[in-house]
Amino acid sequence: MKITFFGSSHGVPEPNRKCSSIMLECGGKNYIIDMGCDITPELVTRGLTPNDISAVFITHKHGDHVDGLLPFVDLCSWYYTKADPYIMIPDMDILEALKSWFSLVEHLRDNIRFALIEEGLIYDDGNIRVHAMHTGHLKDSKSYAFMVEGEGKKAIFTGDIEHRVGAATDYARYVTEDGTDLVVAEGAHIDPLTYIEPLKRHLPKRFILNHYNGEWEEKAQRLINEMKNELKIVLATDGLEVRF
Repeated sequence: MKITFFGSSHGVPEPNRKCSSIMLECGGKNYIIDMGCDITPELVTRGLTPNDISAVFITHKHGDHVDGLLPFVDLCSWYYTKADPYIMIPDMDILEALKSWFSLVEHLRDNIRFALIEEGLIYDDGNIRVHAMHTGHLKDSKSYAFMVEGEGKKAIFTGDIEHRVGAATDYARYVTEDGTDLVVAEGAHIDPLTYIEPLKRHLPKRFILNHYNGEWEEKAQRLINEMKNELKIVLATDGLEVRF
């Protein structure tokens, strides 16, 4: 497996850091987790197009995780007409918003596939399996973390989790055994030092702090230093590629 960070910032872009989006490569197929930025330029730069995306998984409907879906679906509708991504969304309001926009400017291709995420196994194409797990991030809508299994590996993408005090509770629900191959955890809504206790309880092989903001940057460095003898922690940056 390999992941590439197209966007690693939090609620707003920062210099050299766009809003959240990750590409996962496994078994010769490509998948997108969140689309807070326009990913097509990133794909084309790497010799890919929307035709090469098998599925898209959106953690929740905040703009910094979903705004890039509009230009992506736009290009799939009229230019990349062979694109056939399976787009999994946490709230059908997202699809209705897309339909409203396209009724003004373009035609939304009828056979683009959308599906509503529910907790549990949501995707299995014989190459990867994706389980969705509720997070406490939103109170008026659904928000999810994803566990992805493929090539004998397991990765967890927390999405956005409970604000402040809930970090340890949310995280501990997802990482329930030692040796998880990769955890990509957010660092915008909670103090990164909150991860120390659950990390010590269940230690993954790799840990990447993503979606972090300047408010917590000093504490992110303290987290890295605190865990340095047990686990190498990496801060995500745009363009970062990790094989695991």
